[in-house]
Amino acid sequence: MDMSIRFPNLQIYFGYVGRSVSIFGFEITIYGLLIAAGMLLGLIFVLRQAKAQNENQNLYLEMMIPAMLGGVIGARAFYVLFNWNLFSGRSAAEICDIRNGGMSLYGGILGGALLAALYCRIRKVSFQRMADTASMGLLITQIIGVWGNFFNRESFGGYTDSLFAMQIPADIVHPGQITETIEEHLVTVGDVSYIQVHPLFLYESLWCLLLFLVLLVYTRRKTYQGEVFLRYLAGLGLGGAGIEWLRTDALKIPGTDFPVFLPVCALLFLICGVSATVRRVLWKKREAGRRRRREERYAAEEKATLNYNDMQGYENVAGEFWDTDNTAEDTKNAGEAAEPEKDQEESPENAGENSGGGEENQSADAENPQEHHQPSEENKEAAETNEEVSENGGDAGKDTEDRLPDTEDRMVETEEETASVPQDRENTEEAEPDGGETPESGKVSEGQPTA
Repeated sequence: MDMSIRFPNLQIYFGYVGRSVSIFGFEITIYGLLIAAGMLLGLIFVLRQAKAQNENQNLYLEMMIPAMLGGVIGARAFYVLFNWNLFSGRSAAEICDIRNGGMSLYGGILGGALLAALYCRIRKVSFQRMADTASMGLLITQIIGVWGNFFNRESFGGYTDSLFAMQIPADIVHPGQITETIEEHLVTVGDVSYIQVHPLFLYESLWCLLLFLVLLVYTRRKTYQGEVFLRYLAGLGLGGAGIEWLRTDALKIPGTDFPVFLPVCALLFLICGVSATVRRVLWKKREAGRRRRREERYAAEEKATLNYNDMQGYENVAGEFWDTDNTAEDTKNAGEAAEPEKDQEESPENAGENSGGGEENQSADAENPQEHHQPSEENKEAAETNEEVSENGGDAGKDTEDRLPDTEDRMVETEEETASVPQDRENTEEAEPDGGETPESGKVSEGQPTA
């Protein structure tokens, strides 16, 4: 039996691709190994995310047990339900045997979500919060686990000649998956006939990887709990609608050739996408209202604080005005101190006394402006002295008036003496001996007083 797989347009050829491996004598399908590896990596990612978000990691570990159990039950139940013609008349053991495949992805997601929600309700934790993180782990499981279809040669699309066209030997494919269009375009290489179809596992894996990256960025910008999970379901529905449209082994609605999960995927995309968008818009409006109320509250608090600061500012301004009043009072006192000095300068009686000590008095008045308006003891003594001097001056005037007659008498006596001087001179000339010079008339000899 030929076990090769070819990608002719990519020039990639695999000579042997097995479906299972033997480990210690046990035959294990590669599909199961990839699912287990994807689940392990997804769980590691979920636990790391929970730690980064300061959540309880044990809750996620506990939730994984019922979620996995519900996922397996739901996936098998959906597959059996929509393929009942294949299991009609079989025993319960054969219906529950999943080693030969027969799992539905959407049934597994629905069953796992139901049991996980029940667990969260019992533990009284937020299912939406935990679902946001767990959905990222589910995407990792899908990215890796979907490659099991490559090894099982199942879940492929119709005929195509695109770049990613995949060729599979026709004799190892279930005859029910080969459509008339595929059969018409068989490719023979040597002695082997190949069908050329869409590699839907590759499309689904790439779509899940893109969705994972988008949600990884979106996780940091989510507005409410459960938004990432709703976006995951919407993206899964959008990608699943395209996959279901291309699949040849899609489950059909009984009695029709219409895929069952095509309308399911479309409704999942519409309901979850619209719900996530509406909830985001409403959340933004509520958040805007909360922000507005917070701003109003902060404005009121800031106003109250501002009033308090204004009170403090008024105190400071009052201090400044107090300093200004003190300065004005000092200036006024200095002016009052300058007035007595001006009066003393204008008074001729005190000019002599105040000329020497003017500068000292000004400096003293500047230092003690409040005492300037009170006369000092020295000023009092000076005033009394001036009064005594003025009184004595008046008495002197009276004495002078009293002495005027005596002065006149002296003047009369002096005139009489002057008149008697010539007679004495005549007597003196007569007494002089002869031969003496006789002074000329009109001249006075030296040594004689002149009248």
